[in-house]
Amino acid sequence: MEPLSLTASAIASLIFSKALEKGGEQLGKGISDQIAQLYNLIRDKFHKEGVEGKFTKVQEDPSQKNKNRFERELAEQMEDDEAFSKKLKALMHELKSDEQIKHIFFKGNKIKGDAEIGDVEQITTRGGSVTEEAVTEVEVGGNFKIGEVKQQS
Repeated sequence: MEPLSLTASAIASLIFSKALEKGGEQLGKGISDQIAQLYNLIRDKFHKEGVEGKFTKVQEDPSQKNKNRFERELAEQMEDDEAFSKKLKALMHELKSDEQIKHIFFKGNKIKGDAEIGDVEQITTRGGSVTEEAVTEVEVGGNFKIGEVKQQS
């Protein structure tokens, strides 16, 4: 079982990442909704426990010192409330399983002469949605030979 401090650290990193500071514009709608659920669950818990100041402070000033305080408080709340901890872990698991993975091989290249590429294999080793592209947007001025391209998820 993963220590609560590691889970708290992962949650803190996720909800205070640069992507979220920009309003989640880099994230898909489903993931944004899940992060909003995570955010609201923590905000409501901190409010209920009378420690919402730590949550507010880290939002206003995301210094390392404030992030550390937030993580410690979150780990403590998770330790004290098993149901809260389970909800957070379930949301984190959903977020991990919804990760977008892209396999892109040889895209957007310009070759003036001949080119030869041997066999290529790309394998995804974790779950998530996978999109695959191979040899797209390529301009070749001569002969182009490529071996077997294997993309597996």
